[in-house]
Amino acid sequence: MVILYCTIFLSLWTIGTVMLVNNSANPHTRWFSLFLFVTGFASFSVVLNVQVLPWMSESSLFSPEAIESVRLFSMAAWGVEYHFVPYLLLMCSLVFTRLFRRRAIIMFGLIGPVPILVYLTAVPPLYPDLHLGGHLSFRMISGAYFLTGLAIYALRYVTERNASYRKNSFRTAAALIPCVSFLYATDYIGIERVIISREGMVMTSNNMWLIIALVFAAFFIYYGMKYGFMGIKLRIEKQKMDYSMKNLTQGALILNHTIKNEVQKINYLSSRMRNSILQNDKEDMLRDLTQLDRVGEHILNMMNQIKERTGDIVLHEEEHRMADVLEYSLMALEPMLQAKQISVSKDIQCDPVILCDKSHIQEVLSNLLVNALDAIGPGNGKISISLLEAKKEVVIGVQDNGSGISNESAARMFDPFFTTKKGVGSYGLGLNYCYGVMQKHGGSIRLAETEQGKGTRMELRFPAKRVRMMKIPDRSAALRIGAI
Repeated sequence: MVILYCTIFLSLWTIGTVMLVNNSANPHTRWFSLFLFVTGFASFSVVLNVQVLPWMSESSLFSPEAIESVRLFSMAAWGVEYHFVPYLLLMCSLVFTRLFRRRAIIMFGLIGPVPILVYLTAVPPLYPDLHLGGHLSFRMISGAYFLTGLAIYALRYVTERNASYRKNSFRTAAALIPCVSFLYATDYIGIERVIISREGMVMTSNNMWLIIALVFAAFFIYYGMKYGFMGIKLRIEKQKMDYSMKNLTQGALILNHTIKNEVQKINYLSSRMRNSILQNDKEDMLRDLTQLDRVGEHILNMMNQIKERTGDIVLHEEEHRMADVLEYSLMALEPMLQAKQISVSKDIQCDPVILCDKSHIQEVLSNLLVNALDAIGPGNGKISISLLEAKKEVVIGVQDNGSGISNESAARMFDPFFTTKKGVGSYGLGLNYCYGVMQKHGGSIRLAETEQGKGTRMELRFPAKRVRMMKIPDRSAALRIGAI
């Protein structure tokens, strides 16, 4: 039985640590990691009382004061878990909705524990013996916290318009609602009493909460690795992408060296061709053109033969108006847009100044726009560009009404050298490069939504720490497209 209790708290703490290390910048990740750590306190306390304290009492190595300190710690651990887990679940749900600003979350965080603290002042003394369970009043209080938290998780799924967020919201609600409901039924209703005294621990319970905790841990591990869960993906996904970036950038170094040498040949050939034109020497001109074709063919072959790659993306950062960067990228593609009769609409709801590498960001935008352009057939094509603020982050959206992306391609779209384009000049480097640039900026790029035959929406997000100036946006517009 002790092994089972050890498995419970070690699993919960391991999951919490993985979440925190992988995505500590996400507020929901921080709150949910704390929720998992605190949830593990109960089983940890059981191990201390059932295994550690009896061993310490039988050993001559420990003083009575040391034994009492461990007992007090076990009492505090279980007391915190029993009384504050409902509050932590509610806070997780409030953060997960992304409907509240930081100030509102802080206010909820301060007010939320008040009913619990009031209850703790009214219950019998918690020392020298800890008594838990059996109080109808706290069953009602904890039930209210749990019910509200689960309702908010479910509401997030019902109201979410963004396709990818909606799927993650469903998985989160599908895991939490049954697990937490059973946890409440077993841990708060099923437990009649828990007493931790100097004579030992007495617990009257059906122990069903142990099974619930194991089921939740298994659910998290499976869905976290396969899809992403609780708003995060496990560290293995990040390591895979980092390895991909390492491979890509080594190829960039090799190509850089190759292109540098071939450009020298091109310069030489262009000089000879100029002289051939002046001398009206068609034979030399044709010979130089043939050689020029070979130079181009060699560069293409080198790109197709790259297998090993290392290196890194280096940023040269300055403050730039993102609206200007976006406008420049659109102007560069104007001839191609006109040739395919594609109309462009812009929804500029904010005017941010961002610390970034202008050249890299322009290239990222160009990649997204070219991909959108390639996905649209001639005539009746539309590309929509949006520039919005979402919780102090800057969000750039590129949406088209093209062919869309299949589920299989969407899963691999950021892998280096993966491409669905059939042309010989398509190498599948663009989106992986975009991923690396946005990671370097502390931001992200993601497939916001796609449907085959109807189009695709890609999003770039820049973190608040890079925003130097921001006009207040129209938040209703951001809500309409699912950016916040």
